[in-house]
Parts: sequence; C-alpha cells; structure tokens
Amino acid sequence: MKAKKTFYDPTFIPNKDRYFMSIAKQVATGSNHPIANGGCIIIRGNEILADGRSLLAECKVEIDCLTYAIGTASKRGTPLAGATVYTTRYPFSASVFQLYLMGIKKIVVLAHEWEPYYKDEFRRAARLARELLISIEPLFEDDDERFATNNQDREEEFKDKDLYTFSPAEADGISTERYDEQINDSNDITL
Repeated sequence: MKAKKTFYDPTFIPNKDRYFMSIAKQVATGSNHPIANGGCIIIRGNEILADGRSLLAECKVEIDCLTYAIGTASKRGTPLAGATVYTTRYPFSASVFQLYLMGIKKIVVLAHEWEPYYKDEFRRAARLARELLISIEPLFEDDDERFATNNQDREEEFKDKDLYTFSPAEADGISTERYDEQINDSNDITL
C-alpha cells in the first residue's frame, strides 16, 4: 500500500487576517489626514494587489483609503474580482459602491471606536453594503477571553459516563437491528 503524500504549502500564513491587517496598519502610517488616518490593502489569495491611505488635500477634500487603493489598482490595470479588502477604517458609501463594481464581496475592518463626525456616512455605507451583498467583517485586535478555546487537560474527559447521553440501542436487551428497524418505520411517511 502506498503512503499518501501530503502537500505542504510554503506560502501558508497561519493567521491571515491579522497578518494582512498589520500591513494595512503600516500603510496607514503614511496617511496625512490629521484625524482619520487610515490604510488598506486589497489581496487575492496571498498576493497584495493594491494599497491605499487616507489623504486630506490642501482644499480640504478627503480621499478615503479604499478609494486610493482602487485607484492604484486601476492605474496598474489589476483586476480586483474575487479579492478581499483589509482596512483600518470603515469605508465610505462611495467606496462600497466602487468595490461592488470591481467585484469585491468581502471587507475586513479593524474594529475600533469611530469618529462621531462620520457616523451617518458609515451607516449609509453599511446599508449599501447589505443591499449589494458585500460582507463587512470586524477584526478585533484584542482576543476576547470569553471566546477562547478550552485548553484544559482532557485526561479525565469521559470519566463520568452518566453525564453523556447514550443511544437506546446500547441498553441491555435491545438489538441494534431491531432498533434500526423501529427508527426506519417511524421515519417513513406515507403521503
């Protein structure tokens, strides 16, 4: 008998969301926006297709980091269909629509307190994303202990058998064939 050969992907990233969000946070350091500095990257697979940062022009016009990244990808001629966005800021509604036109269905947003000034804009963006079936998923930097995996020693896991349910077929005096027949008879529905 041949041993099954396992395939190991050398480009595997253990925690992809945290890895790409850390890159987006680094891109945000280049933002010149005094209040709402942000950064984002657009990836497909493990490849970064585009990046963008929030800007505030001299004329006081704000450029969202997503709009910047979409413009960068367009300038390079890179198609974005099927890609994922990692951003440190919640998207504006215009950016959500641009992402929809580019074929992007998932946005991962760094979860943090938003500026009150943008609250209405973020609500509009969320409504539009729902309508366009674009998933906006928050990424929390701090692990919440309430949802941690139980790493206790499992040595005594099944010591108290009374705590676990058992099948009536396991009881003394009932054959498994007869039990299976009873289950099949009770599941048969005549129309």
